[in-house]
Amino acid sequence: MTDKRTQALRLAAESTHTPARSAISGRAVSVIERYRLQPDDLPGGEWEGRIHSVNTQGVEALTPLAFIEGLAKPMALSDEDMHTLLRMTDSPFANDWIGCKVVVRAVRIDAQRVLRLYAPGMVGLPVDIPVAASRPRHRRPWLAVSLLLALIALSVWLVYAVEQRTLLWAFLQQAVTTPGAPPTP
Repeated sequence: MTDKRTQALRLAAESTHTPARSAISGRAVSVIERYRLQPDDLPGGEWEGRIHSVNTQGVEALTPLAFIEGLAKPMALSDEDMHTLLRMTDSPFANDWIGCKVVVRAVRIDAQRVLRLYAPGMVGLPVDIPVAASRPRHRRPWLAVSLLLALIALSVWLVYAVEQRTLLWAFLQQAVTTPGAPPTP
């Protein structure tokens, strides 16, 4: 039977053998981007909820995943996240982490947006909201409406010009032949 000390040593040994995110390639990149929680998935860059399940995923290197209430995708736990949970629950066992209330934040570490777990009310890195998401994109309905009106006016003018081409042609000939003279009816 394992005790807390050997379990903690096993977790520490596994984390040293986990490949770096830059070493991950192929289908694994697609799995990580589509089926694991990403910083852009958090509304407002922060989420608070309870852990309702902790599982592992992987073949050669096991990655612990925490399923948090209210989020559709599981969060891959980093070493810092596991240490936070260890401090919060005073237990290295994943079963003891279930039911624990946590705050997930998108933060910037080494010029990269990552997710980190914090205890509710715990001071940590500030929430990193991307520049594009922080400024709401204003739609310009007046631009679309004015373009539509200009297109309608152009099409009406073209229809009028086609129907009245003989009258317009006579007017243009008279204007060209007698410059400066007023047109005669």
